[in-house]
Amino acid sequence: MANEKMMILKMLEEGKINAEDAAKLLASADTPPLPMGGTGAGSQMPPRPASGGSVPSGSSIDSAPRPNSAAPPKTGSAVDEMGKKFGAFMKDMEPKLKKAAETVVVKTASAADSISKSLSAHGEKRSASGSGSGTYFPQAPTPTRPAKSSSGAGIEEMIEILVRENGAELNLSGLNGQVLVKGYNGDKISAKIYTVAKRAGAKAELAVLGNKYYLAYDENDFERVCIDAFVPESMFDNVRIATVNGDIRAATLTANFVQIESMNGGTEVAEVSAQNIVIESNNGGLILKDSAAHTATIENFNGGISIHKIDIANLKATTFNGAVDMQIAGFTAYDHYNWHVETSNGKLGVVLPSYSTLGYHVKAHAALGDVKLGLVGMNYLRNDKSFVEAKSIGYDEALKKVDMTLATSGASLVVN
Repeated sequence: MANEKMMILKMLEEGKINAEDAAKLLASADTPPLPMGGTGAGSQMPPRPASGGSVPSGSSIDSAPRPNSAAPPKTGSAVDEMGKKFGAFMKDMEPKLKKAAETVVVKTASAADSISKSLSAHGEKRSASGSGSGTYFPQAPTPTRPAKSSSGAGIEEMIEILVRENGAELNLSGLNGQVLVKGYNGDKISAKIYTVAKRAGAKAELAVLGNKYYLAYDENDFERVCIDAFVPESMFDNVRIATVNGDIRAATLTANFVQIESMNGGTEVAEVSAQNIVIESNNGGLILKDSAAHTATIENFNGGISIHKIDIANLKATTFNGAVDMQIAGFTAYDHYNWHVETSNGKLGVVLPSYSTLGYHVKAHAALGDVKLGLVGMNYLRNDKSFVEAKSIGYDEALKKVDMTLATSGASLVVN
């Protein structure tokens, strides 16, 4: 009987029968066999064949048509009612299952939308590994020259402009090329601009509007715009650096707000000090090092994140399809730190300093991996294979407190 029920359920799962037929067959399987001598008092007849003929005396439930028979059995009113209820249940579940599937598709499409637009617009996709490690800034502005375009040779220009006062805004944006920006102790923007134009007479030039300094050009007029610039390191209040299909490297800048945006290229930010840092990267490696901020938000899609020697009070770092590597030398500027670091499909590794005046509260979750917490002097509130929560002994009395929430899926999570 149990084997027959399993066969019926398997056929339902494989789509060979529908829900109503499955209910009828299950009800048939629950009907006890007839006595061998024929129909006696209290005995029950098996379901009649589709032809409507009577079942011979002495037959048993085994004589009824099997699930793979050409003619499935007909059942009585009780079984029909069960089939109707089962069918109604499945009908009620169908829109819910469809909605769940649609939600997954929408979320996936939304996450990939910005990347797909860029790829269709420019026709190429960089490797997810991004640029190589290590900071490189030339002694003089010398951008890497791309290959000549079919529309003609590129043009390289050296442009300088005086920054008249502090508190200015800077916006440097490239197109299908790298953007290198380094601060220095001076009051001029000194930039080498390499462009490949789509039409004769197209211009890309440094412009000033009020207290805003920016590279002005029409994206529709150019195939490529590369920038290599030295800028006053501390005269700008707001700094925005961006490019598509190229690397970004920014260093030695002090501002209130620094925003870095990179699409299809590596991103490296070093020696940047700001009240607020925002870095958004897609399809490339992301490096943040030797930098300080009150608040920093770092997001990467299809690339790893490497963070070294930072001092940031409130940090949120998130990546998809990449590992996270963090090596922290110390916590200096603030008394309380709050960090949230999350990755999927990649290992998360954190190396932290340890000294008597520092207290940690760590929550670490590895959805499909192991958590290894190697900090000494910890009081474990929870210690499972994939989830650990622990506090430093004497956390409440510590002069500096660090609260960390760490999460990954599909890989291990290690804190040392």
